[in-house]
Amino acid sequence: MNINRVLWSCAEDALQSLGRSAMYTVVWQINKMDVDTTPDNFDIQRFALALQSLFGEGSETIMNLIYRNLCRQLEVKAEPDPALPAIERINKVLEARKMNH
Repeated sequence: MNINRVLWSCAEDALQSLGRSAMYTVVWQINKMDVDTTPDNFDIQRFALALQSLFGEGSETIMNLIYRNLCRQLEVKAEPDPALPAIERINKVLEARKMNH
């Protein structure tokens, strides 16, 4: 399983919650910021930074959706910790996955 593909799938699902045309606009803007959104090369860290620059604190809502989608796809119990930003929770899931594989 290519984790970058899984992460892109989670991100794409989260962005679709904005509506199809808004999703395409966000992806276009992110690509203009030199963030690769091709599934095999997707980098969640760069994506999170790009979202932050586009949406400010609102990016956390999208990142939380990505986190929930990731937990669902990897069949991991989501541990909501409001003290941690979503990207840190995503990183914890990815680190735990590496240790288990």
